[in-house]
Amino acid sequence: MTNLNKQKKRYIYLIFYLFISIVVNGCAGLHNAKTVEEIPQEDVVLAMKIKAKLIEAKELNAAAINVEASNGLVKLRGFVETQSQRKLAHSITQKIPNVKKVDNQIKVQ
Repeated sequence: MTNLNKQKKRYIYLIFYLFISIVVNGCAGLHNAKTVEEIPQEDVVLAMKIKAKLIEAKELNAAAINVEASNGLVKLRGFVETQSQRKLAHSITQKIPNVKKVDNQIKVQ
């Protein structure tokens, strides 16, 4: 697979993730007392930046990793295949500006 094809695939994953995030967050107010409008925009932007970086990492299946951010505290949940992938996701997240702490709840399957 050429680099161009790999890049296109990553962008497709990113667009898919953003679409799903918008749909899920749009429905969040139906089940939670806190509406989407109450979530600080900085938290949403931070979570999206992290997810985009995870998608760029060819060693990870970022679709299986959920990212939540709140005041610089980031929670990673989901599944990966190896311990090294779990550590990579943690490392990538820590390097993002404005991340204060990472709660890595990713499970290795």
